[in-house]
Amino acid sequence: MKQIVVIIFLIPLKALSGEVGALPYGAQFGQIFNPSEHKTIQRRGNIKSVLLKTADRPDDTERLSAEICDDSGLQILTWQSHIRSLVSATSSHKEILRVFKKKYGKPRIKKKSAFWATKELQIVVKIRSKNNSYQNQIRYFGPQHEPCFEEFKKYKNVLQNPHNKNK
Repeated sequence: MKQIVVIIFLIPLKALSGEVGALPYGAQFGQIFNPSEHKTIQRRGNIKSVLLKTADRPDDTERLSAEICDDSGLQILTWQSHIRSLVSATSSHKEILRVFKKKYGKPRIKKKSAFWATKELQIVVKIRSKNNSYQNQIRYFGPQHEPCFEEFKKYKNVLQNPHNKNK
């Protein structure tokens, strides 16, 4: 029994924490961001959208944003690449899929987007297109994103139907 305890303590802390709730880009689910560190884009009800200011990102990052819920902290993290040609975006998409398949297994595919779901997170990888410009996008959804967005739907419903405040 002592040998097992010794082995556990020899595993680097980063390796242990890397599985549960850890995200790339120096973020973690549930994290509350200091507004002086990250630029707030907008606030809608119980959700604050921010642009993350972090050095822990790929060189081809155009935008790194987060949706932070009042009650549960960071719940959605979105990475977008620089704008590219379709050929470049497709090549990058294939490389992202290769890396994610190795880490999370075979994805589900729906409308050219790849989806993975684990106990701690959901991931969506796709190519965004608008007016003949393309970007690679990766979205990470945290374990509390559903309750957060249920609360947001109530807020949005009140805005759209002010007479239905109790729904």
